[in-house]
Amino acid sequence: MKAGFIGFITPEMGDPYKELEKYAQIGYTGMESGDLLLQGDVKENVKRVRDMGLIPLTVHCPDADADAGELIRKAQAVGVSYVVNYALCAAMYRFNFRETDPDYDEFRRELEKMDKLAGELKKEGIQLLFHNHDVDFTKCYKGVPAMYLMSALTENLNFEVDTGWVTYAGHDPQVVLRDLGERVSLIHVKDFVCGEVPRKGTYGSHTMPRFTTPGTGKLNLRGVLQTASEMGIPYAIVEQDFQYHLTELETLTAAYLNMKETGFVD
Repeated sequence: MKAGFIGFITPEMGDPYKELEKYAQIGYTGMESGDLLLQGDVKENVKRVRDMGLIPLTVHCPDADADAGELIRKAQAVGVSYVVNYALCAAMYRFNFRETDPDYDEFRRELEKMDKLAGELKKEGIQLLFHNHDVDFTKCYKGVPAMYLMSALTENLNFEVDTGWVTYAGHDPQVVLRDLGERVSLIHVKDFVCGEVPRKGTYGSHTMPRFTTPGTGKLNLRGVLQTASEMGIPYAIVEQDFQYHLTELETLTAAYLNMKETGFVD
């Protein structure tokens, strides 16, 4: 597998391309959130990161009502094959960005929209992926975790499995990856230790894991990478929502070395 990353760019850093070059020098070859490249001269931005050795991987889909044409335009402008949604109604409630817990009917309607949207993108050779959080495994409808229902009730939607959130939800990410099979296109490698962190949303507070550098917490890093590698998943994408004792550069350096040490990441 190859190593990618998402995030690790903050406004305080100034020129993000200087930071991206540092990350490329560590050994990363994939960068998620290609939306960054849509600011300014897109062709020049894409050339700049590719010259560093970084390949843009994704652009963002905000919700199930997103315009397919606009998503296709963005993906083609940056030259990516994946469009990713990072939170639907269940996650929006879990993180207190909506007041009401979605019922099964709302969940189904949202899935229908997502699958239709995925079908439109597929015509252009672009995959629409859903990125999970813990709630997508702890929230059940008709006794079945939401994530598994998403797979069963859609035909065109694929997945970017966040293995850290799966672990935090109390599930085995290796089992989840095998269960979802060919519907998994990418994985996020995220880790956490004991202790929860309070955060605020629009309608109240919620808890988050106490994130740590991948390979230093509860995630079975070697097992996850072995399973993903065996499945032919091309990228292991490092993510850490909040920094604590390490800088972004230090975290990415340590994470890359920890992944490479397993033998499953170049």
